[in-house]
Amino acid sequence: MLYVDTARVFLDEGFGAARMTFSWPFLPILMGLVSKLTGLGLETSGHLLNTLFFAGACGLMVNCAKRMFPEAVWPICLVLLALPGLNHYRDEILREYGCWFFFMLAFWLSLRWSDTPRWGTALLIQLALGISALFRPEALIFFPALLLWQWFASPSGKKCQRMFMIAGLPALAIAAFALLYFLGQLESGSRLSGEFSRFKLAGFDMKAQALSAALIPYARDQAKAILFFGSISIIPIKFAKQLGPFLIPLVYLFSTPLFRKVMLRWQPFAWAFIAHIFVLVIFVLDQQFLAGRYVTVLGLLSAPLIGYGFWLLIRRFPRWQHAMTLLALVIMANNVIALNPSKQQFVEAGHWLAQNATESPRVYIESPRAAYYAGWRFATRLAEPDRSLLPDALGQDRYDLVVLEVSRREPDVTPWLTRIGLRVIRRFALTDGDAVVIAEPISGKGHTNASRTDRIREKTGSTE
Repeated sequence: MLYVDTARVFLDEGFGAARMTFSWPFLPILMGLVSKLTGLGLETSGHLLNTLFFAGACGLMVNCAKRMFPEAVWPICLVLLALPGLNHYRDEILREYGCWFFFMLAFWLSLRWSDTPRWGTALLIQLALGISALFRPEALIFFPALLLWQWFASPSGKKCQRMFMIAGLPALAIAAFALLYFLGQLESGSRLSGEFSRFKLAGFDMKAQALSAALIPYARDQAKAILFFGSISIIPIKFAKQLGPFLIPLVYLFSTPLFRKVMLRWQPFAWAFIAHIFVLVIFVLDQQFLAGRYVTVLGLLSAPLIGYGFWLLIRRFPRWQHAMTLLALVIMANNVIALNPSKQQFVEAGHWLAQNATESPRVYIESPRAAYYAGWRFATRLAEPDRSLLPDALGQDRYDLVVLEVSRREPDVTPWLTRIGLRVIRRFALTDGDAVVIAEPISGKGHTNASRTDRIREKTGSTE
């Protein structure tokens, strides 16, 4: 929703306005350009780009795997199609897909470059990783990964030359930016400044102190260690959860004598895997939070290992080949067949709002998704409203319409709405209980003579 809104702002007002809406607007800009060139809607353009980028990233990985593990290409391809974490976000517009495609393009080029090092290919590798960083800036960590790969893989006497060719200049540029930041010369408030600020871990000590107050006296001295190891434990937990049943072939691979040889063949992705773990550690120590899609890169990079482990399992237990393959196909189908209830309540509420109200400061809206489907600006609603402040705001006559997003886990909000002087006029609910509730002040506190729809239009300033 944010990316669609930013793309709309870019088309209407240009790059500067788009950057004010979202600080790293390159995917929304691309969506806007595709929409302008093809005539597709902005959301459709975003999904089209994501589909192409995701397919391209998987295709490049299969091609790389064919070079590294030619005997296990079909299991690796099956893993990429079925891996739960990798396929979980297919229906969302995310910057990750563009990032994955371009860094996979860089690694595919790197494998070709390693046979015949040429400056032209090296520059293409750097360009691909640079474009990847336009989607997600943390992709720059793969430049040091390429340097480490060449340090250990290059022939003696050619290490420095190869390292400088493939990633020397970008790595120096990153180091220069980091030096400028720590010297205070990089513009504060910029996106790059914000990314570098994570390395300071400024809030870690304060969070450890807050944690120590909740611990028994004997454990308070260990608050930092508890917070540190508790935070980074999120990474393997989420990684294992995203692999699902495919964790079994990966663990099996680790238990075989072939593990060391396989790891040597898993280059340069082994260094990329380590580099991305470093990024995740810094992020989780800064935020004590980790979105699942940030960990998904590890699943993509480890797909060749998982596929190779799957191939070894099939060779070790040939009678189970068809059962294991069928299970993978079932998981693959589960990734694309949605059995959970749809989010139709947001669409219906948004359409109702579009017909019966206009975006206005006098509309209290707790559901940005309903606002999106109403055609209202999403980016202006990123701050989560505090429902506990609503009664006072209604007492000051600040709102004429209230839109609430109600979870099935919450108690019925109707009695509470009545107590604070609101009447439910529409409720868009799913069978599982999730709903969008639209309410207005009870008659007698506002306009009384107009019909409900006319009253809402009048209050919110709608014109036809």
